Order: sequence, then structure tokens, then C-alpha cells
Amino acid sequence: MSVRDRLPSDSILNTYYAPRDFMDVYSVSLAERPDLQAADMRVLADHILMAEIGWMNVLLSLRDTVVKPFGLKTTEDLGLEQKDTPLEDRKPGDRIGFFRIFRVEDNEILLGEDDWHQDFRLSIFRRTDRSPRIFASTCCKRHNIFGHVYLALILPFHKKIASTVLDTAVKQRLTTATAS
Repeated sequence: MSVRDRLPSDSILNTYYAPRDFMDVYSVSLAERPDLQAADMRVLADHILMAEIGWMNVLLSLRDTVVKPFGLKTTEDLGLEQKDTPLEDRKPGDRIGFFRIFRVEDNEILLGEDDWHQDFRLSIFRRTDRSPRIFASTCCKRHNIFGHVYLALILPFHKKIASTVLDTAVKQRLTTATAS
């Protein structure tokens, strides 16, 4: 079961975060998932972010319909930028789902997007010590009033999605289709 947590001090997201930014962190134990402890971070990110959660897909579709007239990027727009590169070969600038990769390390991947209303980063950080955990941390830099309003409107949904994708990822099997 995922819990609200703190950003690990050795996360690369610490170099992006500023005091006025929005930040939240959720984590879940990986003690029972040695496969996820050993997976390439790009494969792990895909496994977490592409989990099939019906109500979440409905919300994303609704979000895209509402924000398109305002000139915000939609998941479809961003998905069109994805190349057919195997997950393990993707590098900064490529995408996992509709998230742009900014940096990949052995135990952390930094994803996100920049837009006119806000820039956001998502860190998926893995601890593989005696208490293995995965942390999903979101940081938003709002540029204007619309960025503040947008975040306030999506925040209740974001919190539920963040915890649900982590919980789903540790319950679902890491498939060969996901790993390729």
C-alpha cells in the first residue's frame, strides 16, 4: 500500500525543486518484488505509468477534451512524439508514454513536460537496500495564474492517480510485452 512520503535526499529532483514549487511524494515497498528491484528504470517507469486503470484513462481523456481549447498539450499530442525505440534504449528527449525523459540513472528516471502554464517533473526513484521502495515524486513550477488554477483543479485526481499507479504496479506482473 502506497503512502505519502518525503523526497529522498539523493534524488536528482532536488536539483530542480525550488521552495515555491508544488511537490508531492508517494512511495511503496518493493520487498516482495525482486523483479522490479532489478528492472531497468525505463522499463520500471513504463510498467508504472502505463498500468491499465480504466477510471484513470477516462479522466485523462476528459482532461484532454477540457484543456485542448486553451492550447495545452494533450496526451495524444505528446504520444505522437514517441519513437519506436525499445524501452531500454530510450534516452533524454525520448518518451515513455506521453512523458518526456529528462534523465536516466541506475535507480532514478526523471520525466516531465514543459508547457506555457507550468513545467512539471516526475521522478521515479528506487531504493534497493534492506528496505526496498519505489518513490514517485511530482514537482510543478507554475508560470502564471492559469498554472495555479490548473493544478488546484487536478490535484485531487492527481493524488489518487499517484497512489493508485504505484499500488497497481507492485501488484501487476512485469510482462515481457512491457519489458520489450
